[in-house]
Amino acid sequence: MKHTIYAGTYTSKTSQGIYTFDFQNGKLSNPQLFYSIKNPKYLCVNQNNVVSTVDFDEGSGVILMDHQRNVLDKFVFEHCTSCYITQKGNRLYTANYHEGTFSVLEIKDNHLTYLQTVHIKEHAGCHQVLFWKDLILIPCLFLDQVLFFDRDLHPAGGIDFKKGTGPRHGIFTKDQNYLYLVSELSNELFVISTTDWEIVSSISILPDGQTHKKDTAAIRMNKEETRLYISTRTMDILSVINIEDEQPQLIQTIDCGGKHPRDFILIEDYLLCANRSSDSVCSFEIKKDGTVGNLVSEITVPECVCLDTP
Repeated sequence: MKHTIYAGTYTSKTSQGIYTFDFQNGKLSNPQLFYSIKNPKYLCVNQNNVVSTVDFDEGSGVILMDHQRNVLDKFVFEHCTSCYITQKGNRLYTANYHEGTFSVLEIKDNHLTYLQTVHIKEHAGCHQVLFWKDLILIPCLFLDQVLFFDRDLHPAGGIDFKKGTGPRHGIFTKDQNYLYLVSELSNELFVISTTDWEIVSSISILPDGQTHKKDTAAIRMNKEETRLYISTRTMDILSVINIEDEQPQLIQTIDCGGKHPRDFILIEDYLLCANRSSDSVCSFEIKKDGTVGNLVSEITVPECVCLDTP
């Protein structure tokens, strides 16, 4: 099956905005500029629309587009670009790393309505927005906390980590009984029970338990919920973790095919990795045992830092 993949980018050097390319049977092709705009650092797409955090001349905010490149709406509400955006129902949630905030907007009749910004702390390192039942979870890298907020955006507790951990991105199991979370500064994977929000176990995701390298970035899980895949930028590697019975075990580290693997996605039986510093997206086959196989295909996408597909 042929898929269209959308790529968010930094636009500090050669990138011009949001890009798309084709994916079919592991092969990548037809990279092209979808829309010219500054710093679409993170985007999410569905069958109806494309939304991205971006910079405008008058400030930073969110752009709403359809798949025919038509701008439906935009809204400016920040001084610098948010690093994350996700959509739940008709609401958009952004996390701003530098400003220490997360914000909520609403999509109605192809228009954006700004609802609220919650300020946590300047330079808190807010890096993601996660949802568990009626709770909103915000990993705050420089606070070494994952903070909870209720549906009315009031504080509702959180998870504390030791100093220097740097919680960054997480993913829930389908039954939402466990949260798997990676840390940027200590390069660890944490298994967290949602029954009491206690850390059940943790491991290093680097070869031989190394700790001197930083910059672990993204995490994904396979459909069978038996493997986790994690990227680390300064080492240019992908790590594969076995998670059966909630006991994580590092079973593979492999070269990402480029430099600075900030984001990646799993699609069919392949892993597509966005390598920012080498201006590339690489496709790897995922083998039957869940490990990552050889490089299958590679294309040029300048300064690519985010991937998504409807």
